[in-house]
Amino acid sequence: MDPKFNPETAKIYHFRYMREYRAVAVLWGLLSIIWCILNLVAFIQPQWIGDTPDPGSGYGHMGVFQYCYPDTAKEKYVCSGSFTDFDTILNDSFRACTFFVGVSALLMLIVVAALLLFFCFKKTAVFVFSGILQLISAVFMLLACIIYPSGWNHAEVTLLCGEGAGEYKLGECGIRWAYILAILGIFDAAVLAVLAFFLAAKRAKIEIYSASGTVTKSELNGYSETVSKRSIPIQPQVVAVPGEGDADRYSEYSHHSQKARSNRGFQL
Repeated sequence: MDPKFNPETAKIYHFRYMREYRAVAVLWGLLSIIWCILNLVAFIQPQWIGDTPDPGSGYGHMGVFQYCYPDTAKEKYVCSGSFTDFDTILNDSFRACTFFVGVSALLMLIVVAALLLFFCFKKTAVFVFSGILQLISAVFMLLACIIYPSGWNHAEVTLLCGEGAGEYKLGECGIRWAYILAILGIFDAAVLAVLAFFLAAKRAKIEIYSASGTVTKSELNGYSETVSKRSIPIQPQVVAVPGEGDADRYSEYSHHSQKARSNRGFQL
């Protein structure tokens, strides 16, 4: 059984614990916002696969629902496909990928909106809720990245990537930055989910401390280092009031002092 700290020492540990806890929570919130933005970019940008500098490849690039080709007359790329109309998406694999990436981005938007719930709900519940959504977002993004190459056997992909393109075969095309961003997002969302569950568990211990007023070494998770002398609060000194017996001795001492001074004056 862990020994309990005295209240003054516990306040010092609690202050240090809360300072580092808030720093980690703010970092988690910032990373959640950043990944939400990157998730939306990976969903919208048609830069998952595309042409390479190799002269044998076609010209253009594709995303989860859009495919773009250059228009020489207008000197820009013309894109087709919309996530609001699944009939414009090339095949079922790309439709499934669009669904999973879109839902993943939507879940991260909900997580960012849930940051406002810290002002009106218990922080432990908000962390658990956000962690669950981030974990589901990571799973959906993983499914999208696995399913996407199964749609590379479409005629439009063959036109862009050559006859060597097929299911899970890219042919003469190359993987572009949006696909790489989506793959990295799987690990990012998973790490954020684990961190959210960690913060929820630590927040529960903080609430226990606030209710009990005492804290153990295990509750502080290692924040039991030796407190320096400067950090120890100064305890008030108790001044003892002399009792009746002390008053008698004080009177006797005063009488002898006056008598000694009188003798010295007489000798002079």
